[in-house]
This record gives sequence, structure tokens and C-alpha cells, in this order.
Amino acid sequence: MSSTIAATLTRPLATARSAWQAYLAQLKAHPLRTKMATSASMFLLADSVAQFGIEGRRVGSDIEREGEEPVPKWDAGASVRSTASGDHSTTASFTPLAATDPADGGLVFAPLSHAWLGLVDRIRLTTKLRTLGARLALDQLIWGPFIVGVFWGSNGVLEGKSPAQVQEKVEHAFVSSYIKSLCVFGPTQVINFAFVPLHHRLAVQQTVGLGWNIWLSYINNVNNRILARASADLAIAQAAEAAETAAHPQDKPSHAGVERAEHAVEKARARRERIRGAEGGGATGVGTRMGF
Repeated sequence: MSSTIAATLTRPLATARSAWQAYLAQLKAHPLRTKMATSASMFLLADSVAQFGIEGRRVGSDIEREGEEPVPKWDAGASVRSTASGDHSTTASFTPLAATDPADGGLVFAPLSHAWLGLVDRIRLTTKLRTLGARLALDQLIWGPFIVGVFWGSNGVLEGKSPAQVQEKVEHAFVSSYIKSLCVFGPTQVINFAFVPLHHRLAVQQTVGLGWNIWLSYINNVNNRILARASADLAIAQAAEAAETAAHPQDKPSHAGVERAEHAVEKARARRERIRGAEGGGATGVGTRMGF
């Protein structure tokens, strides 16, 4: 009996160990190809968590039940772009995971980042501390601005924007994205360059970026619901004010209800803009940094 229980408990561990060893073997034999596949898989995972876990989407047409909100359907195009390109925001809601496209991750950023990290790893100074400082400075001051610009530029191209619109998109998003990238991935890179072997740095950055984006998607989804309720309350308040005005045209109607509702809407919209600003650390994190 005890041997059966032990076998049941150890079998999953043995399977996981075998899978890990197989992954390490592929990483050693085919580093770029393995990193590209890993990056695309992480982008797809990020998209799946955002759409199914946080936004509550389902495969198939929108489902409506009496007295309940419709369940939004799965945006397959977003997942495909996420696995190979760069925008899975939808018309229904803004998703900070929006730039975590697997195509971008697997086909664009993984090869670029693979080459960059290999180049930076060649830096050797007189002490470990100086080596770390030089690598970190190059990564944050040269690679960071470059990859943020590439990310938002490719994002605009994949959206079908004109060259002028792409330039406007990059100029609008660059500063906020770069600052957030420094805040999120500056500390990450300190750990990466100091303690993590070169062939595992991709996984570390992907994990950090994935967690950051999932958090942003969660708080954005919550805020979207708050904004929807606030907008509905505003419509009710405006209708009530209009009805009061029509019923008593000689009296000045109270505008307090509308003002409160307008304030709630503006507050939710401002929060949404702050989340979009934070996307630089997360979407750039997954969209560009996960490509490492």
C-alpha cells in the first residue's frame, strides 16, 4: 500500500524532471529555436489568462442569459497576433496584455534579444561588480530605448497604421513605456545578470513580464466594470434631471446627482489612462522583454 502511494506521488515528479531535462537538452542543442518557441508559448499563455481567466471570455458566440450580462466571446485573432505579433486589445475593453503578441515574441523579439544578451554576456571587467554595472547600463540605456521603440513601432504596423500614425504612436507611448520598463526590468536585470545563467535569463524575464501583465489586466478589468457602472449611473442621473426639468420648467433642477456621476466617470477614465501608462512596464515587459 505504502509503495503504491509513493509511486503515485513520485510519478508526476519524475515526469516533470524528465520534461525539464528534455527542455534543457533542446536549449543547449538549439538555443535560438527553443527560446523562440518558449517566448511564443509565454505570450499565448499571457493572452489566454487575460481573455479566459480575467475577462471571462468563452469560445463561440456571445452567450446571453436573462438577467445576466453577455459573456464575451474569445478573440481568436488576438491570440494569433499575440503568438506572432502585437495587439490583443479589443473594441470591448482595453487589455494591458495588449502588446503581448506571440508573433512579436517568437519571431521578432526572441531573435533580437537572444543576440543582444549574448553580446552583453561577453563583457568582462576587472571585478564582478563593475561587470554587472556595465551590463546593466548598456541594457537599460541602449537596449531598453531601442526595444521599446521597436515594440511600439511594430505594434503600429501590425495594426495597419500609416507611417505617420506609427510615428505618432511611438512618440506618444515611448517615454511612459521606457520609464515603466526601467522600474520593472531594472531590478529584474540586476538579478538576471548577477545570478542567472545566460540560457535561463529569457525565462526569468518572461515570468516577470507575465506576472506584471496579468496584474495590469486584472486591475484594468475591474476598472472597466466600475467605468461601465458609472456611465450607466450618469445616464440615469441625466435622464432624471431631464424629466425633472420637463415636469417643472419653472424650477431650477438639482444638478448634484449628475455632477457626482460625472465625477465618478472621470475618475474611472483617469484610472484607465494610468493603467495604460503602466503598460509600458508590463506590455513592454511581456511584449519586448519576454522576447529575450
